[in-house]
Order: sequence, then C-alpha cells, then structure tokens
Amino acid sequence: MRNYNRNSRKDSEIFVGIDVHRRFWHVTVLHLGVELFSGNIPGNWESLRQLLTRYRKARISVVYEAGFSGFWLYDRLVEWGAECLVTPPSLLPSEYGNRVKTDRRDSRKLAYLLWKGMLKAVWVPDKQSRYHRQVIRRRRQLVQDRIRIQHRIKSELYCYGIDLDTSQGPWSRVYVSNLWRLRFGDRWMDESFQRLLEEYEFLSEQVRRQTRLLKELAATDRYRDQVALLCSACGIGVITAMEYLLELGDIGRFRQGEKLAAYVGLTPSQYSSGERVRMGRITGIGKSHLRGSLVEVAWVAIRKDPGMYEIYQRIKRRAGSKRAIVAVARRMLLIARRMLLDGVPYRIGTAA
Repeated sequence: MRNYNRNSRKDSEIFVGIDVHRRFWHVTVLHLGVELFSGNIPGNWESLRQLLTRYRKARISVVYEAGFSGFWLYDRLVEWGAECLVTPPSLLPSEYGNRVKTDRRDSRKLAYLLWKGMLKAVWVPDKQSRYHRQVIRRRRQLVQDRIRIQHRIKSELYCYGIDLDTSQGPWSRVYVSNLWRLRFGDRWMDESFQRLLEEYEFLSEQVRRQTRLLKELAATDRYRDQVALLCSACGIGVITAMEYLLELGDIGRFRQGEKLAAYVGLTPSQYSSGERVRMGRITGIGKSHLRGSLVEVAWVAIRKDPGMYEIYQRIKRRAGSKRAIVAVARRMLLIARRMLLDGVPYRIGTAA
C-alpha cells in the first residue's frame, strides 16, 4: 500500500469518486471541495468518458474501490489521460457510529478523501502480469472444485454406510478404480453416482492441463531464471515458485522485508494500551493461498535444512509448534525475497 501523492495537486485539478456497481455507477466530481456533479450514470466506459470530457481542461484524478470490477476501468482511465487510484475498501477511513450508507455518500466520500490525500492505493499490475496471474488462479480454482467433488463422493459413501479408506489430496488410480467398480444394487443410484465420478475425472484432467500450462509459462524467458533461483530452496517447486512470482509481482517494490511480510499477512497483530503490550496471532490479511504454500514449504525446510530446524525448535520451546512453523514460513518468504533481489541461490545450513 502507499499514500496517494497530494503534493502535486493543482488548483485546476478535479477529483472524481466512483461507486462502481454492475449496471450503474454513482459519480461525484469535486473541485476545491465544491461538488460540481453527483449522480448515477450507466455502468460503462463510454458514459463515464462523456462525463469526464466536460472537465478535460482540468487535471483529473479518479478513485474507485478495488473489487469485482478488477482493473479494466483503471486501464481505460489512464489511457484516456486521467490519474487513477484503486483503493482497498478495508482501509477506507470510517466515521464511528455512522450507520447510513448510500451510493451517493460512498462516491462523495471517495472524492473527498482523494482531495484530502487520505487514501491508500493497491498495486495495479500491468495487463500481461494480470493475464499470467490468472493461470495460477485458474489452477487453484480447479483444484478447489475437485476437492468439493471429493467431499460429495465421500458424503455419499458415508450416507449409504460404505467405508472406503481415503487419503488427503488427489486420489490414487487404484482408489478411483474401486469407486468405479462400486455397485449399490440399484441401476438409478449406480448411474447417478457415476456422474460424480465422471465429474471428478474431468476436473482431474483439467488440473493436469492447467498445471502443464503453468509449467510452460514458468519456462518462458520472463520467469525461467527466477523460478530456478526459488526452486533451489528446500520445499519450493515450480508451482510454489510461480505462485510467489505471479501473486507478488515486482518484488523490488517491497523496500523492506517487513513490508512484504505484512502484505502476505505473516506479521503478528499487536494490541497495546499504556504500558501494556500484547502480541497476537498473525494478521492473516492479504495472500491466504500464498501463506498456505509457505507453511507447506516450511515443513519441508525444517526436515532438510538444519538451520531452519534450529530456528523451529528454538521458537517451539518458547511459543509452541504452530507459531514456530509460521515463523519459519515467514523466514522462507523473506529469504526468497533476498534470493530474487541478489540473484543468489539458497544455501542449506545458513538460515540460522
């Protein structure tokens, strides 16, 4: 996150707040705190462009909230010549006790906060980076869909008193073959159950195809060297390396490791009042899937790297195994950042 730069503001600048919805947008236009326009327009670029053209002689700054609409509106505004900021809803300043929420108030609030320079901005990747990032996210969606089908199959077996031992993760071919041979003694039930198995196998094939696509992307000139660096670390494979690169983007934008840890949600929460200081669990904001991958990496790292194992044991004695493994995951995150910045591969035994 970054504070919006208000030092470059000019008297001729107007500030536009957009409350984005699917079918319509509510737009507020401010100039020196004076409301020039506030109203609904159709939710498309052409309607917004016509509105902003009225103020084309002034410098135009626009803000809208990050959400379902993505960044295509940001692209259009920047190409058109306006400055644009996409702000995270969770970090918007709020008035305590104010229980009135309308589209008009929301767009007016965005425009006012933009004028005052009180907004944070999310990092907006370039178009190609967003397209590449969708490869890892599509794979994740397919894996989650397959897990849901697995749960349905297991629930069906349990409902009819059939006990087949299962393991976590993708099922083995032997286990799937046993499911295909399973019969309930009723044609209608048998064929209905087979629809679930067909869906599971379809999704498994989709996951395999998407994984191949991801590995092809990892082998391109843009990612090949960075993936090789990350894969030198214990527990990091091609998929985890690509998740790191695609979800975080330009690692150089994190000038300090603490900022990266906070972005991923691996920073302890803190509750302080007076002389009392209490550190809580990690904030858990940001990249939840990347955090999960880093914890898996940490379990491998403590088995293969004596330095990481020493860190884990030291923290475990003081704070328990859960906090210890999260601390190792955070250490692996920062080590990966340093590897990419310095271009130096991972060395076992030096973490401590």
